[in-house]
Amino acid sequence: MSTITIPDRSICLINKFREAGLRITKQRCLIAEHLFSGGHRHVDAAMLYSELLANDKHLSLATIYNALRDFEQHNLIRRVAVSADKVWYDTDIGDHRHFYVPAENRIMDCPDQKLPLTKFADPPKGYKVTSIDIVVHLAPEDQC
Repeated sequence: MSTITIPDRSICLINKFREAGLRITKQRCLIAEHLFSGGHRHVDAAMLYSELLANDKHLSLATIYNALRDFEQHNLIRRVAVSADKVWYDTDIGDHRHFYVPAENRIMDCPDQKLPLTKFADPPKGYKVTSIDIVVHLAPEDQC
């Protein structure tokens, strides 16, 4: 079994799987190797499925959905829901904002981080803020 390192986080996924209690499977390793080999990315399950298929890696779409869900639940990736029926996965799990362009089926990091997340909202008594997801939906100017 190969060792897979997540760029700019220096985490061996095999060890991360074990630490998180996530069972190491051939399919998960294959998906993780492909997902994290290109550095920071935003993908959806269908995109990942197509990429793997193009590289002669034949996995079911259900297997990919399950692996992405497991990776998200074990803090290896971040889930970004842009609508009720559209979910992206981000390999950068740190707090940051996103732009979403539905017409281009694309999500990207928002480079201008002027709004300090620490001042965003005070939680009710007995709760703490664990993450903040902000997605700014965009359309080409000629469509506004």
